[in-house]
Amino acid sequence: MDRNLIDQYEHAPARLRAAVAGLTHAELTARPGPGKWSVLEVVVHIADSDAISIDRMKRILTEDNPPLLYANETAYVDQLFTHDQSLEDALTLLEVGRRQWARVLRRLPDAAFARTGQHNRRGTVSLGQLVGDYINHIDEHLAFVHGKRAALGKPL
Repeated sequence: MDRNLIDQYEHAPARLRAAVAGLTHAELTARPGPGKWSVLEVVVHIADSDAISIDRMKRILTEDNPPLLYANETAYVDQLFTHDQSLEDALTLLEVGRRQWARVLRRLPDAAFARTGQHNRRGTVSLGQLVGDYINHIDEHLAFVHGKRAALGKPL
C-alpha cells in the first residue's frame, strides 16, 4: 500500500469541514435535491461509518481473518435522530478518530496492510483496501454535499 494514502486518510475530514462551513442549521437539515439525505445526515453518516470502519480495521489487525458485518446506513440515519445530533461533534469525532488511527497505521509494517477480514456482503477485504475505501467514502459524499449546497443557492 502507498503510505501516502495514510496522510490522505487522516486529512480527508478537513475537506468535509470546509464543504459544510457557513451553513445554518436550517440549511444543514434541508433536503433539496440531489439525494434524500440532508447535509447533516451525510456528515453524521460519515462519522458513524468511520467508527465502524476503524473497528473493522482494528479487528483485522488483532484477529485472524475476522468476520466484518454490514451496517445498515439507512437505518442509522432514519432511526438514530440524526437531525438532533451536532454537526461540530460529528466532525470532531471524525477528525479525532482518523488522527488517532493514522498514528497506528503509520507504525504498521507493510505486511500488515495485506491482512484481511471477511465482510458478510463484500467478501474478503484487506486493511489497505479499507484505508483507500474510506478516503473515497468522504470524496463520494463531498460531491453530494456540493450538490446540496448548490441546490440551496450556496455553492462553494
